[in-house]
Amino acid sequence: MEPLTIAVMNTLLPEEVDREFYDDRIEGINYDTETDLVLITVETYTAKRAYHIAGEFRKRGRKVVLGGYHVTLMPDEALEYCDAIMINNCGANMRSLIEDLKGGVLKDRYVGSPCIDYRIADRSIYADKLNKYLPVSLVETGRGCYHNCEFCSIAKYYDSKYIHREVSDIIAEMKSCRHKLFFLVDDSIFSDRAFARELFTEIKKLKVTWTTQITLDIARDDEALRLMHDSGCTMVLIGFESINMDNLKQMNKEWTQRLGERDELIEKIHAAGISIYASFVFGFDEDTEESFKRTLEFTRKHQFFVIAFNHLLTFPNTPTYNAFRDEGRLISDKWWLQEGYTFGTISFRPKRLSAEELRDLCRKYKKEFFRFGSIVSRGMTCLKRTRNPLINFAYWFINILFHFEVDKRIGIPVGENMD
Repeated sequence: MEPLTIAVMNTLLPEEVDREFYDDRIEGINYDTETDLVLITVETYTAKRAYHIAGEFRKRGRKVVLGGYHVTLMPDEALEYCDAIMINNCGANMRSLIEDLKGGVLKDRYVGSPCIDYRIADRSIYADKLNKYLPVSLVETGRGCYHNCEFCSIAKYYDSKYIHREVSDIIAEMKSCRHKLFFLVDDSIFSDRAFARELFTEIKKLKVTWTTQITLDIARDDEALRLMHDSGCTMVLIGFESINMDNLKQMNKEWTQRLGERDELIEKIHAAGISIYASFVFGFDEDTEESFKRTLEFTRKHQFFVIAFNHLLTFPNTPTYNAFRDEGRLISDKWWLQEGYTFGTISFRPKRLSAEELRDLCRKYKKEFFRFGSIVSRGMTCLKRTRNPLINFAYWFINILFHFEVDKRIGIPVGENMD
């Protein structure tokens, strides 16, 4: 998808600054380009690669600044690979950084606040690459989440708080976008209910199709659910994580069980004409192969649009990471820098399974869900839930893609030098 973070950074840079953008996912990098400063945004999965890129520019005498979620969670580590880091959201610090660069002295750290201080993301910086991205417009609506799930880096980053943009700015940006199929970037769009209702009401006037991430509790609010559907929402991603109460307690997410009847809430969302991308995480202390079997039955019962069966990732500085470290259960303290780390590699020792068993079971049961027979059966259900031709096309495209992706993704190196 289009790199929304880059468009936001482009908005925050002072107008007098010349700039160019390289997307390492789809093109090579010109390390010899004439530039005064290199900015790289870093996620945990991309840290190793980002550090390599930073090193190549620094060999050529270029100043490098790193920012993003991983840098905020691991600032001391990141500083080993660059000239300066940006902690938290960059915001007003972007102008301070440029002024310091002009003055010839960069600070080691630029510490921002968890705010949203832009009006409309400037996508012109990747205008020459638009045809290389999916025909989906990403628009940010909010950041953070008021829940405190212990494995979640977002909860750690935003200290379990939620902030949102002005509805008028969101609508103005949506009107400016090239594609009218939207992914609204928000970890929990229903965190502020009054804001969500106002946003849904205004989006309805645009007559667009959109999807987002949300928590199951929206199904307890009939008005919000109706507004959401009427505004063009056709699918939501919900992180169920586990259907085991003890696992939910371990991750500090047992509040999902207090919502009421889970099956009833799921069916309310489906009855409203909204499909669900259901996400599950395995590797918590109560997980065995029986957990996979029960979860597969649960997904079949509800005929989800699509699912994710992922193994737990111990993101740095989260309570889960710290607990596993203290218990001596981390196989590698910094798995994101581990030589030979690939998709599917388990970075910790599960309690009731071996690391290899956990990896293989994630693959086995994901493959079972995406069998062609299952795809056809759920496709018929999707057709009954919605007559939207775009969503039905997306269903077949995504599910067939995932059918083949199960075997192809496991073993792909993460962060290796690709130059």
